[in-house]
Amino acid sequence: MPKVEITNPPDVAPGLTYSHVARAGDFVFVAGQIAKDAHGNWVQGDASDQARAIYRNIDRILDHVGATKEDIVKVNTILVDLQDKDPVTAVRLEYFGSLRPPHTGTVVAALGFPEIRMEVEIIVYLPRKGAV
Repeated sequence: MPKVEITNPPDVAPGLTYSHVARAGDFVFVAGQIAKDAHGNWVQGDASDQARAIYRNIDRILDHVGATKEDIVKVNTILVDLQDKDPVTAVRLEYFGSLRPPHTGTVVAALGFPEIRMEVEIIVYLPRKGAV
């Protein structure tokens, strides 16, 4: 078994220059998700609409690796506009319900494409079956 397993869920638009998922031991690292649908189309709308699309992609990735949101141990949200903080936070809190994994929010000047208002990346703890 390789030390690091790299995969791409079939129902998440492939990255142009990267893979979505890397599993190293009991941890799964998920690349920053952006507001694209499964066919690679940009999700139009405001920050809330884009955040919901991102969390739908995260759900698809969690399903792909056999995890749930309860297995998420770290969330990083990267925004390009501080004005989007409150609506994006509201969607994150709605998504996680009473679960509150550690979170870091960052605002940057730009991301990879002008359509990208935000990225959300996660780290998942997913012990391998039979591990102690």
